[in-house]
Formats: sequence, structure tokens, C-alpha cells
Amino acid sequence: MVERALDSGKVVFLTETEVKRIFGDKFVKGITVLKKGKERNFAVAGVFIEIGSLPASGFVEDVERDRTGEIVVNCKCETNIPGIFAAGDVTTVPAKQIIVACGEGAKAILSAFEYLSKL
Repeated sequence: MVERALDSGKVVFLTETEVKRIFGDKFVKGITVLKKGKERNFAVAGVFIEIGSLPASGFVEDVERDRTGEIVVNCKCETNIPGIFAAGDVTTVPAKQIIVACGEGAKAILSAFEYLSKL
């Protein structure tokens, strides 16, 4: 996908930047970014912010992962290790959206509460 976007000539990649402001009225008109202490404005018609697509699952050992590194969970956010729950973009749940991650986090905490209540 990155190569296709680069080859299109329609996309500008701004790495190692901080988005300070997205502005416009009904539609996006521009963006202000901060890079190495300097602000820069761009006139744009759309913005797509991407922080990466590789799951950061290496911090926990021995849980089952799929071929991409995502932690395998069931519908209760349980991993293959009893007492370890996972939620959000690091899991095999298909939709990688904030609202989905929030819902999965709520499910995980409820499952963890249920697990601890039975101990």
C-alpha cells in the first residue's frame, strides 16, 4: 500500500512529525505539523494519519500469535494463557479502529473481573 501511495504522486508522507492542527470549515483545508521544533502548514483536501500497522505484541511472552504477530484471542478477549487478556489493535480482532479497541478493552476488563472473581 505504501508503494502504491508513493507511486501515485498524489500523496505526501510526513514522517516523524506531530500534528498540531487540522483546519477548515465543512471540509479539511489544511494541516499544521511540527517537525524538529518548526511548524509547517500544508494546504490539503484530506488527511490520513497512520502510526504503523505492525502489532507491538513482543512485550508479553508465550501467548499465541498469528503469522503477523497479532495476539490470538477468543470472543471474551482471553489468550491461550489463563488470566492473560488482550484487546485492541494488537489482537486478531479484524477491525483496527479506536471505537472497536475501546469496546474490546471493556470486554477484556469484564472478562478479567470474572476470571479474578472465580479465584
